[in-house]
Amino acid sequence: MIIESTKRVRRTPADARKHILFSAEKIMIERGIKSVQVRAVARAAGMTDAGINHHFGSLEGLLEALLSEGAQKVRKAVDQIVLDWVQSTPNISALVDAISGLYKDGYAELAVHLHKSGWQERGSALLDPVVEPLLSINSNPRTTETDIRVALASLHLWLAFDPLYGSEFRRSVGLYSESDQALQSEWWTNVLAEMLTE
Repeated sequence: MIIESTKRVRRTPADARKHILFSAEKIMIERGIKSVQVRAVARAAGMTDAGINHHFGSLEGLLEALLSEGAQKVRKAVDQIVLDWVQSTPNISALVDAISGLYKDGYAELAVHLHKSGWQERGSALLDPVVEPLLSINSNPRTTETDIRVALASLHLWLAFDPLYGSEFRRSVGLYSESDQALQSEWWTNVLAEMLTE
């Protein structure tokens, strides 16, 4: 009788965490947040349940790390957008698209799950880097920094919840097609642009 042995891949702790998070993100995008379970992630990563728990402590620890990874992706996208703004006019549409794309990949559901379980974001505000460039092009004396922050908070709320509940809310006012989501995105972009123009 021949027994097949699977060779273990040795990784540094940092590489192992990256590999686990990559596997967990793939499951989340393909099957939803409820499918991100320690056993499923371990199987996808070619590891044991104990290996996952060794690196993250528990499923909640893994989910927190996954959300933190998503927040870093948003921050990176926001930083790149802000960097581009230094050389041209702030592109509000690019900001909406960047955050929207990430939330559509399952991070909206993950954020809601973790917030419901008591998790709180640490560190600087996610969209804080966007405020200064928007203030710099604000030519409307009636629009204050607080107004811009409130508008960004409302936009962020829509971006986070739209992948989860947007179609139901749109149907409640008689909007049914996929293109209606694009219209809503365009509306947000226009509202922000109008706020900054006298």
